[in-house]
Amino acid sequence: MQKYTFLSILSIGLGMSFAVVAQTIHLNGYITDSHTGEVLIGATINYPEKKINTISNKYGYYTLLMPPGNSQLKISCIGYRSFDFDVYLSKDTTLPIALTPESIELSEVVIQEKSTLSQTTAGFVTIPISRLKSVPILFGEADLIKALALTPGVTTGNEGTTGLLVRGGTPDQNLILLDDAIVYNTAHLFGLVSVFNTDAVKNVEMYKAGFPARYGGRLSSVFDITMKEGNKKRHNKELTVGLISSRMLWEGPLSYKEKHYGKSSYLIAARSSYLTAFLLPKYLLFKAGKARSYFNYWLYDVNAKINHQFGPKSQIFASLYHGNDFYSAEDGLAADRSKFGLNWGNTTFTVRYNHILHPRLFLKSILSYSRYHFDITAKSFEKKGRKWEEANALQSLSMVNDWTHKSSLEWFVRPRQTIRFGVQTSLYFYLPTSLRTSFDLPADSLLGNNASISTHELSAFTEYEFMLGSWFKSNVGGRLVRVNVQEKTYQNLEPRISANLIVTGDMAVKVAYTRMNQYTHLLTSNSVGLPNDVWVPATETIKPASSEQYALGLSKTIGTDIEISIDVYKKSLKNLIDYSTGTGFFSSFDQSWQSLIEQDGVGRIRGLEVFINKTKGAFTGWAGYTLSKNERKFDRIDEGAWYASNFDRRHVLSLVGNYTHPIFNYSFSLSWVYQSGAPVSMPIAIYKQLDEGQFSPDGSPTLLYGNRNNVRLPAYHKLDLSYSFDIDSPKRRTARMTFGVYNAYNRVNPYYLRLRIQPYPASAPTASYSKYQGFTSSVNKVGVLPLLPYVSYSVKL
Repeated sequence: MQKYTFLSILSIGLGMSFAVVAQTIHLNGYITDSHTGEVLIGATINYPEKKINTISNKYGYYTLLMPPGNSQLKISCIGYRSFDFDVYLSKDTTLPIALTPESIELSEVVIQEKSTLSQTTAGFVTIPISRLKSVPILFGEADLIKALALTPGVTTGNEGTTGLLVRGGTPDQNLILLDDAIVYNTAHLFGLVSVFNTDAVKNVEMYKAGFPARYGGRLSSVFDITMKEGNKKRHNKELTVGLISSRMLWEGPLSYKEKHYGKSSYLIAARSSYLTAFLLPKYLLFKAGKARSYFNYWLYDVNAKINHQFGPKSQIFASLYHGNDFYSAEDGLAADRSKFGLNWGNTTFTVRYNHILHPRLFLKSILSYSRYHFDITAKSFEKKGRKWEEANALQSLSMVNDWTHKSSLEWFVRPRQTIRFGVQTSLYFYLPTSLRTSFDLPADSLLGNNASISTHELSAFTEYEFMLGSWFKSNVGGRLVRVNVQEKTYQNLEPRISANLIVTGDMAVKVAYTRMNQYTHLLTSNSVGLPNDVWVPATETIKPASSEQYALGLSKTIGTDIEISIDVYKKSLKNLIDYSTGTGFFSSFDQSWQSLIEQDGVGRIRGLEVFINKTKGAFTGWAGYTLSKNERKFDRIDEGAWYASNFDRRHVLSLVGNYTHPIFNYSFSLSWVYQSGAPVSMPIAIYKQLDEGQFSPDGSPTLLYGNRNNVRLPAYHKLDLSYSFDIDSPKRRTARMTFGVYNAYNRVNPYYLRLRIQPYPASAPTASYSKYQGFTSSVNKVGVLPLLPYVSYSVKL
């Protein structure tokens, strides 16, 4: 009996594979929008005769193995007109395909949409940008982050904020990528508006589970956001004027020369607020001595991107994001004044090179830079004569910078087999806080205790994605990470697996397992609204956090336009950190941040999600429901007992709807959300040291706290409405007016709880010394966003 070794079997298999490949022809190319030249993600090329199909990747590239001779192909993409065409192949062929946009999808698109739903992994969500932009949002600013927060398993922290909580995770556990560069802070206007300008965004993909191995470094989610490339066919300008800000978009080809036409383009999108103009009268009154205080606020951001295609095989992209917020306030009387300033912002820059090494081998190489900073300044002044002189000053700066290079290959082995592998190296520089002050502090205080720390990360990943017939699809992979920080080296293997069992053409059962590690932490202060959270790395003493998640899902398409998915998940967390009870970064200038935190925390999260999504017709929208339980445990908090996490939301229900009239082109949108109240820590008793047997009115009483997060805020719910319609504008330009209202029934949703404490006197106090028997207390909920109407006007110039 002949014996076969593993290598001999492998060589026979590879030989048979290449023998088959030798009898086929490679058909490849890019799929684009015929009007703009933008590449299309997720377009399907189907060869029905052999039941072969493929989907264009994130960069619009596709490849098929075809038999020689005549073949008929079907092309379809959501939102574009589908068509069939014949092709004759005698050799390897590069065939660019342009699809025409269409508002009413044909049956081929409907069929593909069913197939896509059943083949996507558990926990994966992608919603077209046009639908996300239609969701009514505060001040009329279209906001991708807030729109995605209305899907199951995703919520925000407080009223109006943009920090996303995904399946019980914290905001720092989200990997948010803008053109492959990390965005560390997503907040404008103290969290009321996100940094993503929807005019500049082409595609958003969100993973809540089943994370592919090409992503790493966070525990809870991945938001992969791709910017538009710019119109390669014609120049275009758009202007949108809103209540608090205006936006402008410029795009077009870089050259009209024949040899460059359709090969390069640019895009610039800018946004700026003009709250300063509304606040100017108060500033003038303050300077004239007729007002005690004033404040000023300004924000801006810029997105820019250029790209050039050198030939059919090579293309280069460069993209930039830069945004900042500035807040300042002054307060004072005739003799003394104080000034407070705060600014924060992000900068990201990416250069990406794509190259087709072979029709079945796609190379991507990326160099990215990301920076986040916030700066707090506090000054006091004294008036001497006619001049104001600085008396005291305090400035605190915190930042994180990273440089990353990653290269990867996508190998289309067979029509139903794809292998991805790559490497990544990153350098991170953390500055927890740099302090400058006129106060007399020891030299080794905050400046020395919280010096900058650098981290080097090296990782490699591989994924194998395959299908068995048309009934089973799986992605199996792993990520190996090595991190050097100070004198410590951390090395971890992160296995990933997801699988879909396609029961019928419109129903699938999905499972996923993921292990993740996170080598950076966000120290979140107890203050509300300010973006003064501090990014810090895992160190010699602070371990990286880790998570394991198991997910099981069922998805089904009903009819031609309704998608239903049900997911259950279980997630466990280790090596969490949190502030010790009663401490905070900015209340302990003379201590290292590592001495202020509790370590080795664990978490457990369980959840069930239901998502009903109507994708077609005049009326579209979705309904989502989440039932979850999110708990934490630290050895030195509540004597090691489990307690509800700050981000525990037991019940969350969201409804989103949009009706667009097919003829008159007006639309009406609404969104309604309900969330169980968030857990908070409140005192259980008030006491004060006795003075001569009675309470003294001098000083403040002491608050006695019980267990962590022992009280829940009242439930949160609100309704938002908007109405949009086209109007006639000068020079027959396309223009649209939008009216809306935020918090339509004026619900007072709590931003935080305010504790009021008042002493009450004894029955017969003496005249010389007031005696008090004790204290009375009350708790009031403080809301900041009442009913707010808005209007915006958008025109294409």
